[in-house]
Amino acid sequence: MRTALLLLFLLAAVPGIGQILNIEQNRKATDTTHYWTGELNFNLLIHNNSATTEDPVRYIGIGTGADVAYTSVLHRYLLINQLNYSAITGNAFISTGYSHFRANLLWRQPLSYELFAQAQYDIGRGLDSRYLSGGGIRYTFVREKKVLAALGVGAMFERERWQIPATELSPLPGEQEIGTVTTHFIKSSNYLSLRWQINKMVNLNTIVYFQTGYDQDIDAFRNRFSGNADLNVKLGTHLTFFTNFTGAYDSRPVVPIVNFVYSLNNGLKVAL
Repeated sequence: MRTALLLLFLLAAVPGIGQILNIEQNRKATDTTHYWTGELNFNLLIHNNSATTEDPVRYIGIGTGADVAYTSVLHRYLLINQLNYSAITGNAFISTGYSHFRANLLWRQPLSYELFAQAQYDIGRGLDSRYLSGGGIRYTFVREKKVLAALGVGAMFERERWQIPATELSPLPGEQEIGTVTTHFIKSSNYLSLRWQINKMVNLNTIVYFQTGYDQDIDAFRNRFSGNADLNVKLGTHLTFFTNFTGAYDSRPVVPIVNFVYSLNNGLKVAL
């Protein structure tokens, strides 16, 4: 799974060649039809700032994203990809990635329809794999020149496979292999989004998700809240500085991990 996703990211990173994520940043407001848009970002940090020569510490951090969108007269299609990897002296402590596909049917209408699918992993938190697919309706209640606001309501089927922490000795519910637990059930998936063109150089994209589903293995609902905010400042025709904040809260994690996680990221994007 992780190898396949990595290959997809590497292919998408070649110029001229696509939860938590902000799908709104790829929805462009324009009257033009039948067009492609793309976006690529990459950051790399390597150092060996060690206190001693006997046991040097080497750090490497890589982050990359590649998105592509196609818009026709009636429909819009998005492919969004992200990869992050951090390691100290060869031992990875952050390794995350996802690939998300979404089709927005009849996108010009106030009430439109969406289909989506996603594959994801987060090794640092113990998530071996997450697969989901579903659909819903999207209601755009504000569509102005500088502001677009929409509400999405839908359902999805989600399957997750988690690594059980070594310190967890008691058995966990679900379909288990040695050291793993698997869940799969239907969830309600909803979001509220806002895109605001503050001025010619600055725009803000935000989205907040609420997903919930009843897990028979624990006889309770699992609720997930997540949010994403992107602030983009254009530095030129193809170059943009961005600040991105993401956060997620799970009411009942599948395995014993931190309920709330967040990240803050700054960097440069090159528009293709």
